[in-house]
Amino acid sequence: MDNPNPQVRCTERRKELSSSASLEEKIFEAIRDIRDPEHPYSLEQLSVVDPQSIAVIQDLKGSRLKGLVKIEFTPTVPHCSLASLIGLCVIARIRDENLLPPGYKLDIRVCEGTHESDREITKQLRDKERVFAALENKKLRQLIDDCLSTCKPVNHK
Repeated sequence: MDNPNPQVRCTERRKELSSSASLEEKIFEAIRDIRDPEHPYSLEQLSVVDPQSIAVIQDLKGSRLKGLVKIEFTPTVPHCSLASLIGLCVIARIRDENLLPPGYKLDIRVCEGTHESDREITKQLRDKERVFAALENKKLRQLIDDCLSTCKPVNHK
């Protein structure tokens, strides 16, 4: 275990989104409860993701894309050996719930300077063929699915 005593924060309960919720809100609500691969806590509880981690850019001039969804995440420790798996979990949740509108691209990255291999992991997560192969691997997909199972909220008093 890379981080045996992580700092955990109390989080709000999942909220019901209105039909007018922004794409950022929809994506955050979908990924906030992903369970960390090493702990029984969610990515939000461990401050791996928060609402400010997500940005949607529309009207990309000179591009065939309609929009870009950027997600940055911060591993709990700079040497986290499962940072790639966390990124794959986020990608899988967004794909499984079909949250990306047609014509939009997903850009997921490790927040620069928060991991000793942030550039390499980001490069791996941007490689479509590598991501597709990882999501098709039965053993790896089981690990991903375990993380995607609903994480129980932790209340600290």
